[in-house]
Amino acid sequence: MIKPNWKIATCILLGFASYAGAALPWRTPQIKNTTNSETVSCDLLNVSGHNITVSNLIIRVQTLEGDASSEVVNIPGPQTIADGRGIRGSSPAGALAFRTVYCELDAGSVISVKEANLHFTSTLDDGTNKVVTTATPVGGQ
Repeated sequence: MIKPNWKIATCILLGFASYAGAALPWRTPQIKNTTNSETVSCDLLNVSGHNITVSNLIIRVQTLEGDASSEVVNIPGPQTIADGRGIRGSSPAGALAFRTVYCELDAGSVISVKEANLHFTSTLDDGTNKVVTTATPVGGQ
């Protein structure tokens, strides 16, 4: 009879739990997009105090309904982002009209610092009104 090794089983479960926790996408609060001419911009800003490296970075503007999205940033290889600098991606005008939208950082993105060292925002500006939302770090939600 084979006896289970509880130490190995515990390590496997803890490893899976930490992997599952890291697999959450990072999202901004929702914004109501009400016209065909508006774009939604997603900004990822490095405020860590030093240069960081990102790779496999994917940012999307996504509808609350989940039936439409627009990929606005796709950086497959490693790229350095200097402190105080960032990356902006914007949806095409009218691509997600009449929808509630948010920016989402794909869970597979690799960033060399924790979310607390970054600002992730979404901006919608129709020329008359401007709405800016800021994401809470994944661990803080």
